[in-house]
Amino acid sequence: MNLSKTPPCEECGEIVESVPTCLEFKGEEIFLFDPAICQPCLEKLCEIYSTECANCGGTIPPYSNVGILKAGNGQNQYIHMTTQCNTPGNAFYGYWGKGTAREYVQIEACS
Repeated sequence: MNLSKTPPCEECGEIVESVPTCLEFKGEEIFLFDPAICQPCLEKLCEIYSTECANCGGTIPPYSNVGILKAGNGQNQYIHMTTQCNTPGNAFYGYWGKGTAREYVQIEACS
């Protein structure tokens, strides 16, 4: 991450006015520190790459932490990492990127 006070946007190259980039998108407050992305590009990314929470039906924007539920046919469902949505027994946690889960790990349950 570029640590200057006015880094360039990783999407369009324009100067990012403030870090974190703040945006409200479909009821979700987003505070994006890394990567540096300007507000118009972040809104566009949210429109393209957001996914639906399997528990509440709300929006999960890109660059969010997610819980990953195993569904039928090898499919995954994604949930918010909040006390309202994160279900007990959920063993996979990761990061929602541009339209796909990235960097997710399995947390082993105690027996």
